[in-house]
Order: sequence, then C-alpha cells, then structure tokens
Amino acid sequence: MSPNQHSQHAQRRPALISELAVRAQQTDWDENGPFKYFLRLAERYRKDAKEAVARGDLEEAFVAFARSASIVLEKLPSHRDYHTSLTNTQRHNLTLVRYFHDTLV
Repeated sequence: MSPNQHSQHAQRRPALISELAVRAQQTDWDENGPFKYFLRLAERYRKDAKEAVARGDLEEAFVAFARSASIVLEKLPSHRDYHTSLTNTQRHNLTLVRYFHDTLV
C-alpha cells in the first residue's frame, strides 16, 4: 500500500457490520451452477480472506470469510448435487461445521 493509499484508508471511517454484510451477500451464486465450481469459489474466498488479514485489511477479510462461510454453510447444502458430489464423510464434516457455526452465532 502506497503512503497515499494508507492515509486515505486511515482517514475514512470503518465500515459498519451491516455494510460489510451487504457486501458479503454479493456473490456469484447460481443454484444451477456446477457444484465443484462453488466449492472452489468458497476456497478462493477463504484464501482471499487470509491474504487480506495478512495485509491488515480486516474489512475485506470479513467480507471474504463471510462469503466463503455463506457458500459452505447455507448454499451448498441446498444445491441439487450436494448428495451426489460429496461422500458421506464430507457431508458429515460440513454438518459439523454448520453445527459449530450455529452454536457460536
């Protein structure tokens, strides 16, 4: 980040959680899309979030983690290929993730 970008970033107010949540809802989700594509998309968002944390961009990290979580916890289980594309063990692991997510939220 250049000094000018850093000073601009430091001068603006932090985004509200509600603003970040709106940004996080803007994904490439299409329930008719290929299941494996959405698995890769969730993983890409997770990697983007980790990179944003490393850069210190916590707002972007929040948005990317939220996008990844939304795909994995909310959208994939309703995808038409959910039961045919994953093994029983993989579905069980996602169920555990959803369980722990729900108990923490």
